Amino acid sequence: MSSNFKIQISNPCHEKWGEMIDNNTGKFCCSCQKSVVDFANFSDHELHIWFTENQGKSCGRFKPEQLDRLIRVKSNFAISQFKPSLIAASLLAFLSFPKLVNANISLSYPTTFQTDNKKSLKDDVLKENTEDDFVTVRGKVIDKGDKLPLIAVSIRVKNSKIGTTTDRNGEFELRLDRKQFKDKVILDIRYIGFESKELKVNLNKNDVIFVKMKMDQSILGGFAIINQPTFLERITQLLNG
Repeated sequence: MSSNFKIQISNPCHEKWGEMIDNNTGKFCCSCQKSVVDFANFSDHELHIWFTENQGKSCGRFKPEQLDRLIRVKSNFAISQFKPSLIAASLLAFLSFPKLVNANISLSYPTTFQTDNKKSLKDDVLKENTEDDFVTVRGKVIDKGDKLPLIAVSIRVKNSKIGTTTDRNGEFELRLDRKQFKDKVILDIRYIGFESKELKVNLNKNDVIFVKMKMDQSILGGFAIINQPTFLERITQLLNG
């Protein structure tokens, strides 16, 4: 596949992404009985890899900015791309140059030191916390469009490893240490197919948080890949006949 290419959808699908059935590549459309691959969060490099490995026809979900533009991916030319006769000629030309004499090359390597950052045994002992040291954040996440609860939404405290997911009712619960987060936290809320949100939460309030998530703007449908070879790729094709 060419390093430069375009993705086009000539006939967009009007089925609702949120009503399709989840599968391992995106969703399954019951209307047309096809898998719809979710490319919406793919980088240009990931798109190139996927289309290089999968040449068959399929349907996809894309963001508008991924379509109808030239996607450029850095080319990596392997020596196997060239004919043996060209390789032999290049090798002969290389060997015809005078050899370097008395070239002493010294390599120096940086010396690294490791320090023992382990905490003392005393620091590893967990201190008992009272109930007042903790606060519980509760909330519910729903689809802004149809008002239905969203299942398995990722809820994470920003800049930390603390997180959870919503249950079948769209509800979640986080238990946080006040000493670590003090008076407020920012929740990073993410769900495939929906716009991500950041929500500031006041830990001094016990209110239940209601989060409405908006579906991402996306385009569904069968797509076509239009290869646009780079200058070097065109030269390679000419050399290889």
